[in-house]
Amino acid sequence: MSDPGRDAPPDPPSPQAVPWAESESGSPRVVGVELEMGGIELEEIGLRIRARAGGELDRISDYELRIRGTRVGDVRVELDASLFRDLKVKGFLKRLHLEEIDPDMADSFERTMATEARRFVPYEVVFDPVEIARLPELDEIAAGFADCAEGTGRALTNAFGLHLNPELPRIDADTVVAYLRAFLCLYEELKAAHRVDTSRALSPFIDPFSKAYTRRVMAADYRPGVEQLIDDYAAENPTRNRPLDLLPALSWMDEARVARLLPEEKIGRRPALHYRLPDCRIDEPGWTITGQWNIWARVEQLAADDKALARACELWLKNARGPWRRLSDWLSETVEKE
Repeated sequence: MSDPGRDAPPDPPSPQAVPWAESESGSPRVVGVELEMGGIELEEIGLRIRARAGGELDRISDYELRIRGTRVGDVRVELDASLFRDLKVKGFLKRLHLEEIDPDMADSFERTMATEARRFVPYEVVFDPVEIARLPELDEIAAGFADCAEGTGRALTNAFGLHLNPELPRIDADTVVAYLRAFLCLYEELKAAHRVDTSRALSPFIDPFSKAYTRRVMAADYRPGVEQLIDDYAAENPTRNRPLDLLPALSWMDEARVARLLPEEKIGRRPALHYRLPDCRIDEPGWTITGQWNIWARVEQLAADDKALARACELWLKNARGPWRRLSDWLSETVEKE
């Protein structure tokens, strides 16, 4: 095993403050973080996290472990494929009418499948939600993988992502729509700022929202209640594979309705957005979780500014017949004309 190391990254950025800094309970908002990486074995991931954050390793299976009680809470590490969770490989064998298969043979088959999957399926490191101000602590842990893990840019098959799960400041339809509108207005700008790799842009994991749905959301008279918001979203986006996945938040608002509309989707309900756009460039100098959060913070700022958001939506609708463009380009052209 490689030396886990303990050196902190030099001069990590500070997290960008956001206008809506507190949740409905009055507590500082939290954000969950998920990192996808390859080129490293499960056990070494756990040992490197423990070397920097403490805690106790709990090996659950050949492709899943927990590091419990670290200084940033519990951390889950697993092979990022549903086939290898909850012994689903053995379930697959049963569906082939091999219920009486020798248990040792089933175990061997499962291990073989997991080994093969590691060639193209990343491990996912999932942190407990932390306060936004504590994101640099996660960067210190992530820095322990810079010399050993593979990030998005290492190979064409590495469509690895960083997922941010910012807690919503309020759990209502108006707030969710404000965030969605702000994201859609800034979409091209965010892609450029994150430098989204071609492998991920072409993958099905972050398929963009359709122009038809975006046009509907941008309309000034679109003021849905929870039920209409869920119905519209599920009809146009029956998948978690959007760059801003609203299904966890919508499920938190009305789990039964979402489950009825999308019975095949496995959705973890939580009072948070699921921002899936950024790459995970964990092996590249200068890349940080905090830096990617600071790009997302542009959405936070626009969502909280009613007048600026209304103007941005107006500009988007005005330019909707043309190609997708950055909001900053629209704004600069508007200033020049005025």
